[in-house]
Amino acid sequence: MGLREIKKFVETVERMMTRWGYTHTDAKVYAYLLLSEEPLSINDLAELTNLSRSSISVALSKLTKDYMVNVRKVGKTKFFTPIPAFFEKFLHQPKETLEKEAIPLKETVEKLIETTTDPEYRMKLQSVLDDLLQLECALRQIIELEKNYRCGENLKKE
Repeated sequence: MGLREIKKFVETVERMMTRWGYTHTDAKVYAYLLLSEEPLSINDLAELTNLSRSSISVALSKLTKDYMVNVRKVGKTKFFTPIPAFFEKFLHQPKETLEKEAIPLKETVEKLIETTTDPEYRMKLQSVLDDLLQLECALRQIIELEKNYRCGENLKKE
């Protein structure tokens, strides 16, 4: 793989993972682990990424806690191996978006509609509410599809 492809891969992983609540450092470390043909130590990652050992250590702790990286100790050195988890992380997004953003925002807009006396403002808020209701419906359908997908996946294994 050429330098250009590596850079593009790392940048794309960073964009995706920052949308999912990870830092650029977390994403960069994860991307380099995914690209590596063998497990890497913190020193290896520091050399590849030009990041400090302490920031890499923090990132690896988070990635390990989130089951995105396995750790194996050889002597005093820890070696890290990635667990590909893009699909898993992607599937969590609709539920989190629904619970943490769409529903609370919808409820806030509903309260604003109840308290406003200005008909024009009420119409504007109603169009925002209509859009949020569509978003909520779509997210619920995606969540349901995901449940069915996992069910079908589990049936294949049995």
